[in-house]
Amino acid sequence: MKSDTKYERARSRDIPTAARMIALAFAGTLDGVTKWLTDNGIENIRVVREGRQIPACLRRISMGQFFGGRSVPLVGIAGVATAPELRGKGHARRMMESCVREMREEGAALGGLYASTQALYRQSGFEQAGHRFITRIPLVRLLGGDKSRQVIVLDESDHNRVKACYTRFASSFNGLLDRTDYVWKRIREMRDSRFQGFGVTDSAGDLSGYLYLAQKRDDTTGRQELHLSDLAFTSESAGRQLIAFLADFEPMGDFVQFGGGPMHPLLTLLPQQRYEVKLKDFWMLRIVDVVRAFEARGYSAASRGSVVLSVRDRLVPENEGRWRIEFERGRAKVHRNKGARGAAIECDIRGLAPLYSGLYSPRQAAILGLCSGEPEALDILGGALGGGTPWMTDHY
Repeated sequence: MKSDTKYERARSRDIPTAARMIALAFAGTLDGVTKWLTDNGIENIRVVREGRQIPACLRRISMGQFFGGRSVPLVGIAGVATAPELRGKGHARRMMESCVREMREEGAALGGLYASTQALYRQSGFEQAGHRFITRIPLVRLLGGDKSRQVIVLDESDHNRVKACYTRFASSFNGLLDRTDYVWKRIREMRDSRFQGFGVTDSAGDLSGYLYLAQKRDDTTGRQELHLSDLAFTSESAGRQLIAFLADFEPMGDFVQFGGGPMHPLLTLLPQQRYEVKLKDFWMLRIVDVVRAFEARGYSAASRGSVVLSVRDRLVPENEGRWRIEFERGRAKVHRNKGARGAAIECDIRGLAPLYSGLYSPRQAAILGLCSGEPEALDILGGALGGGTPWMTDHY
Protein backbone atom coordinates (compact mmCIF):
# COMPACT_ATOMS: atom_id res chain seq x y z
CA MET A 1 0.00 0.00 0.00
CA LYS A 2 1.02 3.64 -0.41
CA SER A 3 2.72 5.24 2.57
CA ASP A 4 -0.42 7.28 3.38
CA THR A 5 -2.76 4.28 3.00
CA LYS A 6 -3.70 2.08 5.95
CA TYR A 7 -5.62 -1.15 6.40
CA GLU A 8 -7.15 -1.05 9.86
CA ARG A 9 -10.15 -1.67 12.09
CA ALA A 10 -13.14 0.50 11.37
CA ARG A 11 -14.28 3.16 13.79
CA SER A 12 -17.89 3.98 14.63
CA ARG A 13 -17.81 7.07 12.46
CA ASP A 14 -16.79 4.92 9.44
CA ILE A 15 -20.04 2.90 9.43
CA PRO A 16 -22.08 5.23 7.14
CA THR A 17 -19.27 5.19 4.56
CA ALA A 18 -18.87 1.42 4.73
CA ALA A 19 -22.65 0.91 4.57
CA ARG A 20 -22.86 3.10 1.47
CA MET A 21 -20.14 1.10 -0.33
CA ILE A 22 -21.69 -2.26 0.54
CA ALA A 23 -25.21 -1.15 -0.37
CA LEU A 24 -24.00 0.05 -3.77
CA ALA A 25 -21.94 -3.12 -4.34
CA PHE A 26 -24.73 -5.58 -3.49
CA ALA A 27 -27.90 -3.55 -4.18
CA GLY A 28 -28.89 -3.54 -0.52
CA THR A 29 -30.59 -0.84 1.51
CA LEU A 30 -28.62 1.55 3.66
CA ASP A 31 -30.73 0.67 6.71
CA GLY A 32 -30.30 -3.07 6.16
CA VAL A 33 -26.55 -2.88 5.60
CA THR A 34 -26.05 -0.55 8.56
CA LYS A 35 -27.90 -3.01 10.79
CA TRP A 36 -25.76 -5.88 9.46
CA LEU A 37 -22.58 -3.96 10.19
CA THR A 38 -23.52 -2.77 13.68
CA ASP A 39 -25.34 -5.87 14.96
CA ASN A 40 -22.38 -8.17 14.40
CA GLY A 41 -19.53 -6.23 15.91
CA ILE A 42 -17.83 -3.13 14.52
CA GLU A 43 -14.53 -4.63 15.68
CA ASN A 44 -14.85 -7.16 12.84
CA ILE A 45 -14.98 -4.53 10.08
CA ARG A 46 -11.83 -3.51 8.23
CA VAL A 47 -11.37 -0.43 6.06
CA VAL A 48 -8.73 0.99 3.77
CA ARG A 49 -8.02 4.53 4.87
CA GLU A 50 -6.32 6.83 2.39
CA GLY A 51 -6.00 10.26 3.94
CA ARG A 52 -9.59 11.29 4.64
CA GLN A 53 -11.05 8.83 2.16
CA ILE A 54 -12.20 5.25 2.78
CA PRO A 55 -12.11 3.58 -0.64
CA ALA A 56 -12.76 -0.04 0.44
CA CYS A 57 -14.01 -2.22 3.30
CA LEU A 58 -14.76 -5.80 4.36
CA ARG A 59 -16.13 -7.84 7.27
CA ARG A 60 -14.32 -10.72 9.00
CA ILE A 61 -16.16 -13.65 10.62
CA SER A 62 -14.23 -15.98 12.94
CA MET A 63 -15.50 -19.58 12.92
CA GLY A 64 -14.36 -23.04 11.86
CA GLN A 65 -14.82 -25.47 8.98
CA PHE A 66 -15.03 -29.24 9.17
CA PHE A 67 -12.55 -31.33 7.23
CA GLY A 68 -11.97 -34.98 7.99
CA GLY A 69 -14.27 -34.78 11.02
CA ARG A 70 -12.30 -32.02 12.73
CA SER A 71 -12.92 -28.28 12.96
CA VAL A 72 -10.20 -26.14 11.36
CA PRO A 73 -9.99 -22.44 12.37
CA LEU A 74 -11.44 -20.31 9.57
CA VAL A 75 -11.83 -16.57 9.06
CA GLY A 76 -14.70 -15.88 6.69
CA ILE A 77 -14.66 -12.73 4.59
CA ALA A 78 -17.87 -10.94 3.56
CA GLY A 79 -19.05 -7.53 2.43
CA VAL A 80 -15.97 -6.78 0.33
CA ALA A 81 -16.74 -3.47 -1.37
CA THR A 82 -15.08 -0.54 -3.09
CA ALA A 83 -16.62 2.88 -3.59
CA PRO A 84 -17.91 3.02 -7.21
CA GLU A 85 -16.14 6.30 -7.92
CA LEU A 86 -12.80 4.81 -6.77
CA ARG A 87 -12.87 1.43 -8.50
CA GLY A 88 -10.14 0.25 -10.84
CA LYS A 89 -7.30 1.59 -8.67
CA GLY A 90 -6.33 -1.68 -6.95
CA HIS A 91 -7.82 -0.88 -3.52
CA ALA A 92 -9.68 -4.20 -3.17
CA ARG A 93 -6.64 -6.26 -4.17
CA ARG A 94 -4.36 -4.49 -1.73
CA MET A 95 -7.01 -4.73 1.00
CA MET A 96 -7.30 -8.51 0.49
CA GLU A 97 -3.53 -8.92 0.59
CA SER A 98 -3.41 -7.06 3.91
CA CYS A 99 -6.31 -9.15 5.18
CA VAL A 100 -4.47 -12.40 4.37
CA ARG A 101 -1.36 -11.21 6.21
CA GLU A 102 -3.47 -10.14 9.20
CA MET A 103 -5.13 -13.56 9.37
CA ARG A 104 -1.73 -15.22 9.36
CA GLU A 105 -0.40 -12.96 12.12
CA GLU A 106 -3.45 -13.77 14.26
CA GLY A 107 -2.99 -17.53 13.88
CA ALA A 108 -5.76 -18.43 11.46
CA ALA A 109 -5.38 -21.62 9.42
CA LEU A 110 -7.84 -20.86 6.61
CA GLY A 111 -9.54 -17.91 4.98
CA GLY A 112 -12.83 -18.40 3.17
CA LEU A 113 -15.35 -16.45 1.12
CA TYR A 114 -18.07 -16.49 -1.49
CA ALA A 115 -16.73 -14.59 -4.50
CA SER A 116 -18.57 -11.98 -6.52
CA THR A 117 -15.51 -11.92 -8.79
CA GLN A 118 -13.06 -14.82 -8.67
CA ALA A 119 -10.23 -12.96 -10.42
CA LEU A 120 -9.75 -10.59 -7.49
CA TYR A 121 -9.47 -13.32 -4.87
CA ARG A 122 -7.29 -15.61 -6.97
CA GLN A 123 -4.67 -12.84 -6.93
CA SER A 124 -4.59 -13.22 -3.13
CA GLY A 125 -4.26 -17.02 -3.17
CA PHE A 126 -7.92 -18.07 -2.95
CA GLU A 127 -9.34 -20.81 -5.15
CA GLN A 128 -12.60 -22.72 -5.58
CA ALA A 129 -12.77 -25.37 -2.88
CA GLY A 130 -16.43 -26.43 -2.65
CA HIS A 131 -19.94 -25.47 -3.56
CA ARG A 132 -23.43 -24.63 -2.40
CA PHE A 133 -26.45 -25.77 -4.38
CA ILE A 134 -30.15 -25.03 -3.92
CA THR A 135 -32.44 -28.08 -3.90
CA ARG A 136 -36.14 -27.66 -4.71
CA ILE A 137 -38.52 -30.57 -4.12
CA PRO A 138 -42.25 -30.76 -4.96
CA LEU A 139 -43.99 -31.45 -1.65
CA VAL A 140 -46.26 -33.93 -3.35
CA ARG A 141 -43.18 -36.11 -3.94
CA LEU A 142 -42.70 -36.44 -0.18
CA LEU A 143 -46.08 -38.10 0.42
CA GLY A 144 -46.46 -41.71 1.45
CA GLY A 145 -43.69 -41.90 4.03
CA ASP A 146 -43.73 -43.20 7.58
CA LYS A 147 -46.10 -41.14 9.73
CA SER A 148 -44.76 -42.31 13.08
CA ARG A 149 -42.70 -39.47 14.45
CA GLN A 150 -42.05 -37.31 17.49
CA VAL A 151 -41.95 -33.63 16.54
CA ILE A 152 -41.22 -30.77 18.93
CA VAL A 153 -41.20 -26.99 18.48
CA LEU A 154 -37.75 -25.55 19.11
CA ASP A 155 -37.10 -22.37 21.06
CA GLU A 156 -34.09 -20.62 22.60
CA SER A 157 -33.91 -23.16 25.43
CA ASP A 158 -33.15 -25.87 22.86
CA HIS A 159 -30.20 -24.07 21.30
CA ASN A 160 -27.50 -26.24 22.88
CA ARG A 161 -29.31 -29.40 21.80
CA VAL A 162 -29.60 -28.05 18.26
CA LYS A 163 -25.90 -27.14 18.19
CA ALA A 164 -24.92 -30.61 19.39
CA CYS A 165 -27.12 -32.27 16.74
CA TYR A 166 -25.72 -29.99 14.03
CA THR A 167 -22.11 -30.70 15.06
CA ARG A 168 -22.66 -34.47 14.83
CA PHE A 169 -24.16 -34.00 11.37
CA ALA A 170 -21.75 -31.35 10.02
CA SER A 171 -18.55 -33.06 11.16
CA SER A 172 -19.46 -36.05 8.99
CA PHE A 173 -19.06 -33.99 5.80
CA ASN A 174 -16.22 -31.92 4.41
CA GLY A 175 -16.81 -28.19 4.12
CA LEU A 176 -19.66 -27.49 6.54
CA LEU A 177 -19.10 -24.64 8.97
CA ASP A 178 -18.35 -24.97 12.65
CA ARG A 179 -20.74 -22.13 13.36
CA THR A 180 -20.32 -19.24 15.73
CA ASP A 181 -23.06 -16.82 16.83
CA TYR A 182 -22.90 -14.80 13.61
CA VAL A 183 -24.03 -17.80 11.52
CA TRP A 184 -26.49 -19.17 14.08
CA LYS A 185 -28.33 -15.84 14.14
CA ARG A 186 -28.77 -16.10 10.36
CA ILE A 187 -30.38 -19.52 10.80
CA ARG A 188 -33.16 -17.97 12.87
CA GLU A 189 -33.50 -14.66 11.03
CA MET A 190 -32.28 -13.61 7.59
CA ARG A 191 -33.14 -10.14 6.27
CA ASP A 192 -36.97 -10.04 6.34
CA SER A 193 -37.48 -13.76 7.03
CA ARG A 194 -37.88 -15.41 10.42
CA PHE A 195 -37.43 -19.16 10.64
CA GLN A 196 -39.26 -21.46 13.07
CA GLY A 197 -37.39 -24.48 14.33
CA PHE A 198 -38.87 -27.99 14.57
CA GLY A 199 -37.05 -31.04 15.87
CA VAL A 200 -37.52 -34.79 15.97
CA THR A 201 -36.46 -36.92 18.91
CA ASP A 202 -35.40 -40.51 19.30
CA SER A 203 -36.76 -43.08 21.74
CA ALA A 204 -34.58 -41.67 24.52
CA GLY A 205 -35.90 -38.15 23.93
CA ASP A 206 -32.65 -36.87 22.44
CA LEU A 207 -32.74 -34.49 19.48
CA SER A 208 -31.78 -36.52 16.40
CA GLY A 209 -32.81 -34.09 13.66
CA TYR A 210 -34.25 -30.64 13.09
CA LEU A 211 -35.04 -27.99 10.52
CA TYR A 212 -35.77 -24.26 10.45
CA LEU A 213 -38.44 -23.09 8.02
CA ALA A 214 -40.11 -19.96 6.72
CA GLN A 215 -43.29 -19.94 4.62
CA LYS A 216 -43.49 -17.84 1.46
CA ARG A 217 -47.12 -17.27 0.40
CA ASP A 218 -48.21 -16.53 -3.15
CA ASP A 219 -50.89 -13.85 -2.72
CA THR A 220 -52.42 -14.74 -6.08
CA THR A 221 -53.00 -18.44 -5.45
CA GLY A 222 -52.83 -18.55 -1.67
CA ARG A 223 -50.40 -21.46 -1.90
CA GLN A 224 -47.01 -21.53 -0.25
CA GLU A 225 -43.40 -22.52 -0.64
CA LEU A 226 -41.23 -23.64 2.28
CA HIS A 227 -37.72 -22.22 2.60
CA LEU A 228 -35.34 -23.96 5.00
CA SER A 229 -32.41 -22.09 6.52
CA ASP A 230 -31.07 -25.26 8.12
CA LEU A 231 -31.60 -29.02 8.03
CA ALA A 232 -29.65 -31.70 9.88
CA PHE A 233 -30.19 -35.25 11.10
CA THR A 234 -28.07 -37.94 12.69
CA SER A 235 -29.94 -41.12 11.77
CA GLU A 236 -31.99 -42.55 8.92
CA SER A 237 -35.08 -42.55 11.15
CA ALA A 238 -34.67 -38.84 11.92
CA GLY A 239 -34.23 -38.00 8.23
CA ARG A 240 -37.41 -39.88 7.31
CA GLN A 241 -39.33 -38.18 10.11
CA LEU A 242 -38.30 -34.77 8.74
CA ILE A 243 -39.45 -35.77 5.27
CA ALA A 244 -42.84 -36.87 6.65
CA PHE A 245 -43.11 -33.62 8.62
CA LEU A 246 -42.53 -31.56 5.46
CA ALA A 247 -45.03 -33.68 3.52
CA ASP A 248 -47.81 -32.55 5.85
CA PHE A 249 -47.55 -29.04 4.35
CA GLU A 250 -48.59 -30.37 0.93
CA PRO A 251 -52.34 -29.49 1.11
CA MET A 252 -51.44 -25.78 0.82
CA GLY A 253 -47.82 -26.05 -0.27
CA ASP A 254 -46.06 -26.67 -3.56
CA PHE A 255 -42.31 -26.83 -2.95
CA VAL A 256 -39.64 -26.94 -0.27
CA GLN A 257 -36.16 -25.59 -0.96
CA PHE A 258 -32.89 -25.58 0.98
CA GLY A 259 -29.16 -25.11 0.50
CA GLY A 260 -26.52 -27.81 0.55
CA GLY A 261 -24.40 -30.00 -1.64
CA PRO A 262 -25.28 -31.35 -5.09
CA MET A 263 -26.38 -34.54 -3.35
CA HIS A 264 -27.71 -33.52 0.05
CA PRO A 265 -28.01 -36.55 2.38
CA LEU A 266 -31.77 -36.06 2.64
CA LEU A 267 -32.15 -36.76 -1.09
CA THR A 268 -30.92 -40.32 -0.66
CA LEU A 269 -33.93 -41.05 1.54
CA LEU A 270 -36.50 -39.87 -1.01
CA PRO A 271 -38.51 -42.55 -2.83
CA GLN A 272 -38.09 -40.91 -6.26
CA GLN A 273 -35.51 -38.73 -8.02
CA ARG A 274 -37.99 -35.95 -8.68
CA TYR A 275 -36.36 -32.72 -7.60
CA GLU A 276 -34.30 -29.87 -8.98
CA VAL A 277 -30.73 -29.05 -7.92
CA LYS A 278 -29.08 -25.85 -9.14
CA LEU A 279 -25.64 -24.44 -8.47
CA LYS A 280 -25.86 -21.30 -6.33
CA ASP A 281 -22.23 -20.53 -5.53
CA PHE A 282 -18.72 -21.89 -5.41
CA TRP A 283 -16.96 -20.98 -2.19
CA MET A 284 -13.25 -20.29 -2.12
CA LEU A 285 -10.51 -21.09 0.38
CA ARG A 286 -7.09 -19.69 1.10
CA ILE A 287 -4.53 -21.71 3.06
CA VAL A 288 -3.24 -19.05 5.44
CA ASP A 289 -0.93 -21.32 7.49
CA VAL A 290 0.21 -24.55 5.82
CA VAL A 291 1.37 -26.19 9.03
CA ARG A 292 -1.65 -25.32 11.13
CA ALA A 293 -4.12 -26.15 8.34
CA PHE A 294 -2.75 -29.67 7.77
CA GLU A 295 -2.25 -30.46 11.46
CA ALA A 296 -5.73 -29.25 12.47
CA ARG A 297 -7.54 -31.26 9.80
CA GLY A 298 -8.72 -34.85 10.27
CA TYR A 299 -7.86 -37.79 8.00
CA SER A 300 -8.85 -41.39 7.50
CA ALA A 301 -7.34 -43.62 10.16
CA ALA A 302 -6.20 -45.83 7.27
CA SER A 303 -3.97 -43.07 5.86
CA ARG A 304 -0.29 -43.94 6.13
CA GLY A 305 2.91 -42.60 4.63
CA SER A 306 4.39 -39.21 3.89
CA VAL A 307 4.73 -36.72 1.06
CA VAL A 308 6.92 -33.73 0.41
CA LEU A 309 4.90 -30.66 -0.51
CA SER A 310 6.68 -27.78 -2.22
CA VAL A 311 4.64 -24.56 -1.85
CA ARG A 312 4.92 -21.15 -3.49
CA ASP A 313 3.26 -18.22 -1.68
CA ARG A 314 4.23 -14.66 -2.57
CA LEU A 315 2.07 -13.10 0.18
CA VAL A 316 2.99 -15.31 3.14
CA PRO A 317 6.69 -16.22 2.94
CA GLU A 318 6.35 -18.47 6.01
CA ASN A 319 4.38 -20.90 3.81
CA GLU A 320 7.09 -21.05 1.15
CA GLY A 321 9.36 -24.04 0.69
CA ARG A 322 9.36 -27.82 1.03
CA TRP A 323 7.29 -29.46 3.76
CA ARG A 324 7.22 -33.10 4.78
CA ILE A 325 3.70 -34.17 5.76
CA GLU A 326 3.43 -37.48 7.64
CA PHE A 327 0.05 -39.20 7.99
CA GLU A 328 -0.73 -41.68 10.75
CA ARG A 329 -3.79 -42.62 12.83
CA GLY A 330 -6.00 -39.90 11.43
CA ARG A 331 -3.58 -37.05 12.06
CA ALA A 332 -0.80 -35.25 10.21
CA LYS A 333 2.54 -33.88 11.34
CA VAL A 334 4.20 -31.20 9.24
CA HIS A 335 7.81 -30.07 9.38
CA ARG A 336 10.39 -28.51 7.11
CA ASN A 337 11.93 -31.00 4.70
CA LYS A 338 15.65 -30.44 4.96
CA GLY A 339 17.41 -31.55 1.83
CA ALA A 340 16.00 -32.78 -1.45
CA ARG A 341 14.88 -36.27 -0.41
CA GLY A 342 11.37 -37.53 -1.11
CA ALA A 343 8.90 -37.53 -3.97
CA ALA A 344 7.46 -34.04 -4.05
CA ILE A 345 4.22 -32.39 -5.07
CA GLU A 346 4.59 -28.82 -6.22
CA CYS A 347 1.85 -26.21 -6.16
CA ASP A 348 1.10 -22.56 -5.75
CA ILE A 349 -0.80 -21.69 -2.56
CA ARG A 350 -3.90 -21.12 -4.71
CA GLY A 351 -3.71 -24.64 -6.13
CA LEU A 352 -3.44 -26.10 -2.63
CA ALA A 353 -6.97 -25.02 -1.61
CA PRO A 354 -9.01 -27.50 -3.73
CA LEU A 355 -6.56 -30.29 -2.81
CA TYR A 356 -6.96 -29.54 0.88
CA SER A 357 -10.76 -29.45 0.75
CA GLY A 358 -11.04 -32.55 -1.43
CA LEU A 359 -12.79 -30.78 -4.30
CA TYR A 360 -10.22 -32.34 -6.62
CA SER A 361 -7.90 -35.27 -6.09
CA PRO A 362 -4.22 -34.45 -6.70
CA ARG A 363 -4.32 -36.34 -10.02
CA GLN A 364 -7.37 -34.32 -11.10
CA ALA A 365 -5.78 -31.07 -9.92
CA ALA A 366 -2.65 -31.89 -11.94
CA ILE A 367 -4.77 -32.04 -15.11
CA LEU A 368 -6.03 -28.53 -14.28
CA GLY A 369 -2.51 -27.23 -13.73
CA LEU A 370 -3.12 -26.64 -10.02
CA CYS A 371 -0.26 -28.93 -8.96
CA SER A 372 2.32 -31.35 -10.31
CA GLY A 373 4.17 -34.30 -8.86
CA GLU A 374 5.13 -37.93 -9.02
CA PRO A 375 2.20 -40.37 -9.23
CA GLU A 376 3.09 -42.08 -5.94
CA ALA A 377 3.11 -38.78 -4.04
CA LEU A 378 -0.12 -37.65 -5.70
CA ASP A 379 -1.82 -40.89 -4.66
CA ILE A 380 -0.61 -40.75 -1.06
CA LEU A 381 -1.89 -37.20 -0.65
CA GLY A 382 -5.14 -38.05 -2.45
CA GLY A 383 -5.78 -41.00 -0.16
CA ALA A 384 -5.30 -38.81 2.91
CA LEU A 385 -7.45 -35.89 1.74
CA GLY A 386 -10.34 -37.81 0.17
CA GLY A 387 -13.65 -37.89 1.98
CA GLY A 388 -16.45 -36.81 -0.30
CA THR A 389 -17.26 -33.69 -2.26
CA PRO A 390 -16.97 -30.58 -0.03
CA TRP A 391 -20.18 -28.58 0.29
CA MET A 392 -21.79 -26.03 2.55
CA THR A 393 -25.28 -25.22 3.81
CA ASP A 394 -24.60 -21.66 4.91
CA HIS A 395 -23.93 -18.48 2.99
CA TYR A 396 -21.97 -15.92 4.99
